[in-house]
This record gives sequence, C-alpha cells and structure tokens, in this order.
Amino acid sequence: MAKDPQHTDTPLQVTGEHGPSARLLVRNVVPTRPDGLPLVLVHGAGVDSSFYDSFAACAPARRIVAYDRRGCGQSSDALDDDWSLDAQARDLASVIRAAGGRADVVAHSLGAVVALRLLERAPRLFRRLVAYEPPVFCGLDPDDEVFANIERARKALARHRSSTALYLTTQRESIGEPVVPYSERELQCRERNIQTSFSRETWAFDYAPDYDAIRGSGVPALLCIGRQSDATYHARNLDFLCQGLGATSAVMPGGHNGPRDYPGEVAAAILDWLR
Repeated sequence: MAKDPQHTDTPLQVTGEHGPSARLLVRNVVPTRPDGLPLVLVHGAGVDSSFYDSFAACAPARRIVAYDRRGCGQSSDALDDDWSLDAQARDLASVIRAAGGRADVVAHSLGAVVALRLLERAPRLFRRLVAYEPPVFCGLDPDDEVFANIERARKALARHRSSTALYLTTQRESIGEPVVPYSERELQCRERNIQTSFSRETWAFDYAPDYDAIRGSGVPALLCIGRQSDATYHARNLDFLCQGLGATSAVMPGGHNGPRDYPGEVAAAILDWLR
C-alpha cells in the first residue's frame, strides 16, 4: 500500500544585499515516489499558500512546494524594509534553490508577476512556467477603462483606504464569491494578506515584462485565463501578452481564482501541459 505524502512546514531565511531580508514559511508535500522536478506554487495578492491547498491535493504524484510570500501568511515582513518586486523575485529564487535548484512554476495573479521577473533574471531556475492571469497592463489601449480604475485605486491607497482599493480592483478581476467557503487556514491571515498587498505591493501597477529576455530564455510558458474573465482586461490583453512572452494560452474554468475554485479541472489541465 502506498504511503501518504509527507507534509512539512520549514522556515527559509532569505538574505538581501545588506543582510537578512525575510523569513519565509515553505510548505512541502512529498509523495513516496515524486514524479519529475518540484512544482513550485506562487500565490497572488490578498492570500497566502493556503490558496493552493486543494490544487496541491489534485497533484498527488508531484512534489509540491508552496510558500507564503513576505508579509503574507506565516512568513515575516520584510526584515530590511525591502518590499520591491526584485526582493520578491529573490524570495522565489531562494525557494526554488532550496527545493533542488530547478522547478516547474505555477504562479497566480500578482505571483505571476513575481515569477516573470525572476524568469527575466534567472531562467535556469525554470523548466516551465504557468502564469495565471498576471496583472500586466502595458499592452492595453491607453484609453482602456482599466487605467482609470487603477488611478482611482492609487488615490484610495494614498488616503490609506486599502479596502476601497481592494473593491476597485476586484470589480475588474471577475473574482466573485468563492465557489466553496473559505477554510480556517485561508481565513487565519486574510486581513494581514490584504493589507500587505494593498500597502506594500503597488509596484504591480507599473510592471512591464522584458519580453526579449523572457522569449530568449527558451523556457516554455503557458498563459492561463478564466472562462469567466472575458469581460476583464486579462482577455483584452491576452493576445498581446502571448505574443510578447512567446507563450501559448489556455482557457480554464471559473474566473480569476480558478486554481482555488476549480482545483481538479485546473490541476489536470496544467499537469497535462507540464508533461
């Protein structure tokens, strides 16, 4: 009889240019006979690694490595006060190196921006990348409605009204209500996760990929979009991003949070592409 996968939570110290930068909580799920390279999961804004709990359970043959990004879940805040995108990419690089040095990466929303940034800098850490609805705006028409919405969100953040910024953002993301209720683990750090994203991670509004570096890396990329996201900027930007990144696209069930809301279907489609 096959043994159940081993679940372990381990701390990981990340060092920046001037010393300790963050202490990350890394969750490992290791089957008795892991198939292939580790599968590293990067969560998006307002959540932590619990976002992937059901998804990970639908990939029983893979070694799963999920972590709480700095300021989220059980991970520390930025110990050096570095909340930059480059610091986030450095965190992900440390997780991949600790997991063995090379991995398949599945990254959702803001986490996909972190993964794209690392791919620009250190492509040898990746075998393949799945980017699920990354918030990238640079390919859109300057008159697209999303930019007015971003400006309203910026003003709300400047007035320390992060709840207003959250509302403005989610209204354009096709997030909707969760298909299944939030688990106790998801709710444990939810307020902290949201505050971190909307007070510390405003670089998300300005990120523009280095398309030449990403295409030149030779790392295959899959760009995923939810079936219910056809009215969002993700759909309007899809063809531009696929061309720029040299990525193929796939339509997944649900909206922006498909990996959480429809873990079985999404995991099956992603694992099939990762073969």
